[in-house]
Amino acid sequence: MRGALNLPADYPVVRLQARTGEQAVVSLCGAQVLSWTDADRRELLYLSPKATLDGSAAIRGGIPVCWPQFNRRGPLVKHGFARVVPWQVIEQSESAVTLRLTRADVPEGLLQDTDGAMAWPHDFEVDLTVRLASARLNVELAVRNTGTTAFAFTTALHSYLAVDAIDALAISGAEGQRYWDAVAGADPEYPVQQGDIVFQGEVDRVYPALPRATLQQASHWLRVSQPASMEQTVVWNPGAALCATLPDLPADGYQRFVCVEAAQIDTPVHLEPGQGWLGGQTLQVA
Repeated sequence: MRGALNLPADYPVVRLQARTGEQAVVSLCGAQVLSWTDADRRELLYLSPKATLDGSAAIRGGIPVCWPQFNRRGPLVKHGFARVVPWQVIEQSESAVTLRLTRADVPEGLLQDTDGAMAWPHDFEVDLTVRLASARLNVELAVRNTGTTAFAFTTALHSYLAVDAIDALAISGAEGQRYWDAVAGADPEYPVQQGDIVFQGEVDRVYPALPRATLQQASHWLRVSQPASMEQTVVWNPGAALCATLPDLPADGYQRFVCVEAAQIDTPVHLEPGQGWLGGQTLQVA
């Protein structure tokens, strides 16, 4: 798939380019990577053609930053507030950028729970650094507790990776791992992965960290790695039935992406005042 990112003319983004020809586009809203193309202009991320780009909702596609809450596992808005508010550029070069979010950047309502009570009274700095290199995209997430009280968070880099066709995709690197199967319903199952991960309907799984998963398909292979500080890997594709119910995805959109997410969700990260944490994800064309 050749890169053809269509954004409103005034949409605030940072554009990066490596000396070897790779390019990336990073939205200031959510510090979200929207596009990553290789030297041949092949798009390696998926951005829904129906994604909301007016700041009123999370952007479907690219690499959303889920912080300080994963999914609905807490009192805040789904996947936390970081992906729905503007970040500030603090450092930029031709092939790299660092964006920052602090508590002062977040509207008060997003710090509250559904009843209007304060759910996140903490001061923080979160930096997201995106770096381009030859056939590689590196995303680094750094969190610092700048306040006077401790806090805990969960997080994920919710990467939407472009695929040729979901039913022809195989992901290696998980064989023998016992995973949580969220599709199993109220009584989740914990089967052991046999062979490669393949897709026949909805897949929503949390694996122990897959430090080197490989997406295998006809057009290219993509290696996905993560540091030890992120102890889980989420693999998700909505399948046809669920995709048809999601207003910001075309009905056949599920065929063109898979989410492979570096995550820290089972055990929250606890930071005392002054402490920091570093996570991230690296994508490399094989």
